[in-house]
Amino acid sequence: MSLSAFGDKAVKPDEDMVLTVLGERKNLWDRVMGHIASAYKDVSGEWKFYSKDAGWTLVVKSGKRTLVYLIPLEGSFKANFVLGEKAVCAAQGSDLPPHILKAISEARPYAEGRSFMTDVKDDEDRDAVMKLIGIKERN
Repeated sequence: MSLSAFGDKAVKPDEDMVLTVLGERKNLWDRVMGHIASAYKDVSGEWKFYSKDAGWTLVVKSGKRTLVYLIPLEGSFKANFVLGEKAVCAAQGSDLPPHILKAISEARPYAEGRSFMTDVKDDEDRDAVMKLIGIKERN
């Protein structure tokens, strides 16, 4: 079983499928995507199938820069970030929720940055994701 609700490589997700899987939390997904579209230039989203274990992920970019990876689940979704050290420092000095700050500090550092995921199940989670996107874009 894959992390994503969409684990079949042969079936690329579309908006109707995302709505079916997310249900009432599709509004959180739409608000994150709407925020990105209004705040950043040259925004694009591309579905990628990374592996059988990961499934389909929506890669959201501003120009060539990846802002966030959105992973649909049954009834919610995850936001996956890769933050460079400048963004890590900015995040640690912010008012992000403690569970996100802990995830960042526990993430293993790699050359491309620290990768971590956070669940998006409510407005507080959505707001934190939008703050993280801003931190990533500025750093």
